[in-house]
Amino acid sequence: MTTAPRADRVCDDSAASRGELARQRADELKLRRQELVNGIPSSAQTVERARKCAEESRQRAVNAHHAAAARHLAAGEAHRQAAALHEQAAMLAGDGDGAFHQDAAARHRGLAQRHEHAATVEEHDAASY
Repeated sequence: MTTAPRADRVCDDSAASRGELARQRADELKLRRQELVNGIPSSAQTVERARKCAEESRQRAVNAHHAAAARHLAAGEAHRQAAALHEQAAMLAGDGDGAFHQDAAARHRGLAQRHEHAATVEEHDAASY
């Protein structure tokens, strides 16, 4: 295979970095496809390169699921804190606003549970790779 391994890989996990890696891999695949059209057969090197790219892709997917789970847990915690603040406000408010704050606290607790469930799903998905 005449395509060169990407030497410029870094641990940067930004959207721009991921996009650049995807563009580079697409270029590699386009070149490899052209090599196959031109009769250049697969070699141990091309097979190993494909295996390595597949493993890197799998690991990026696992990492993305773990990161999503962590963000869901953080969001859940933020909702729980907001619920606590609304409950405090309800205790300090008179009869007028107290019910509003209790309702808001209940909504935040519900959203926290949704995020915690989503985190569990993300971790399950990460484990399925």
